[in-house]
Amino acid sequence: MVAGWTVTHLWTETHSPTTIQKHSSAAEVSGLEILKTQVQSHPSDWRWSLLLARAQYEDGDREAALRTLRPLQRLHPDRLEVMTLWAFLSQETDQGAEPIKRLSARFESLPAERRLKLGMLLADLQRLSGDTKKASDRYRNLIDDNPQRPEPLLAFALLKRDQGQGDAAIALLRKARTLNKNLAPTGTDLQTLELRWALEAARNRPAKPGLKAVKTP
Repeated sequence: MVAGWTVTHLWTETHSPTTIQKHSSAAEVSGLEILKTQVQSHPSDWRWSLLLARAQYEDGDREAALRTLRPLQRLHPDRLEVMTLWAFLSQETDQGAEPIKRLSARFESLPAERRLKLGMLLADLQRLSGDTKKASDRYRNLIDDNPQRPEPLLAFALLKRDQGQGDAAIALLRKARTLNKNLAPTGTDLQTLELRWALEAARNRPAKPGLKAVKTP
C-alpha cells in the first residue's frame, strides 16, 4: 500500500533495526533493547521512538508499538511518518475508523498543493477498510488536483486491477507513463507492468457468445 511507503525509508540502512541488532549480537543484546536504550538516551529525537515502534510492529507486538507511538502522536501529530505507522497499526487492531476520521480532518485543513501524500495515505486506508467507493473518489480528486503527478494514477490503477477492471487499470497506467517519459527506468517498468496487466485483462475477459474452443488434434 501504498502505506508503508514512508516509514520503511525513514533512515538509511545503517540506522535500521536489523542493522542495529546485527552490530549488537556480540554483546547478546537484542535490537529492541538497543532501541529502547536509544529512546531513553535521546528523548527529543522522535526518530528513535518511531524506529522502536516499527521494530515492535515487525516483531509482532502491535500493542507495544501503539504504546510507543502514542507520545509521538501528541508531540508530532503532523509528521507523515508517525501518522502512517499509527494508521496502519490501527487498521490491524480494529481501530481503523479513528485514524481515518482524524486524518480526514487534517487533510481538509491543508491547501490542495500539500494534500497529495496525506491523500494517498487516506485513500489506501479507505481501500483497506473496504470502502472502495470513497477510495476511488479520493484518487480521482487527487488526480484532478495533481495533474502532473503519476502517484495517484498508479494507485487508482492498482485499485481498478484489484476490482477486475483490467481495461480501466491499463488506461490509468498509460496516463501515468506519459508523466514518467523522462524517467527511463520507471518508464520501462511501467511498460512491462502494462503488458502484464493487458494479458491478465485478456484472460479475465468473458468469451464472446457463439465462439467455440478449438480442439487440439
